[in-house]
Amino acid sequence: MADGVAPVSVVIAAYQAERTLGAALASALGQVPRPAEVIVVDDGSRDGTSAVARSYPGVRVIEQPNQGPSAARNTGIREATQPWVAFLDADDVWLAGKLARQRSAQARHPDAVLLAGDREPAGGARRRAPEPAGGRPRETRLGYRDLLLLNRFQTSTVQVRTEALSRCGGFDPTVDGAEDWDLWLRCARLGPVVKLDVPLVMYREEPAGHGGNLGRLYSRMLLMLDRERVETSLTATAFAQVLTWHYLRFALAFLVAGQSADARRTWRELRVAGLVGHVPAAAVRHLAPFLAGRMVRRLRGV
Repeated sequence: MADGVAPVSVVIAAYQAERTLGAALASALGQVPRPAEVIVVDDGSRDGTSAVARSYPGVRVIEQPNQGPSAARNTGIREATQPWVAFLDADDVWLAGKLARQRSAQARHPDAVLLAGDREPAGGARRRAPEPAGGRPRETRLGYRDLLLLNRFQTSTVQVRTEALSRCGGFDPTVDGAEDWDLWLRCARLGPVVKLDVPLVMYREEPAGHGGNLGRLYSRMLLMLDRERVETSLTATAFAQVLTWHYLRFALAFLVAGQSADARRTWRELRVAGLVGHVPAAAVRHLAPFLAGRMVRRLRGV
């Protein structure tokens, strides 16, 4: 592969994205090194999404009936020709230097199956991934248990080995809303996950989207965790504590969102699941450190 080209297939799932797709494409095509290919999957849009994509030379456009984000990304994965697949949502923008940083991380972590990074909200002044002290960002190697505790990065920051995606089976549409988290867990069973602790993406939070509905995320997470109960490498007690932690954090999230009825329902479901006895351990081991970390980040303005 030429030095100026990264061995990466960029997959952009787009639905009704005429307004934002151009910025996403420009941010991918403007990377140095540039990606070997960019694939846009128009998931049944009724606006000018495909026309915008076709206006960028070299971009491959695939149109399909609307099936949701998982199916659209899976279509792109099947069409990918490169050793790595990088995902970019049609309403997000890669910061300059995103691919270069992850290419360097590949060299430092040749066993990694997935590379990710941090994100920052759209509207900020930054347009380039910041240069850290010493010229290299802090990195966190994550394992299966780390990701079972929390989905630690957003899809548009992620770059995955194509072979790993093939072995995992891609995204699962039955858990749309938690489909990214579900896939990262399956990838983590195959090898190390490396997160660069630096923003690589500017994102737009869409409250009406698949990831913006708290109730939907909660219900799909439970479906995912029910499957993980069978597949997990954790002991039964350790997994029960993790499951309890997720009930607790969603009960708290519902309360913060003003959804007290949902918070009460979550607590009832925790009791029905027979997890009340695990509440003290889950609160000490998982909930308390999580809340402390949130407080520290808020005080630092992060």
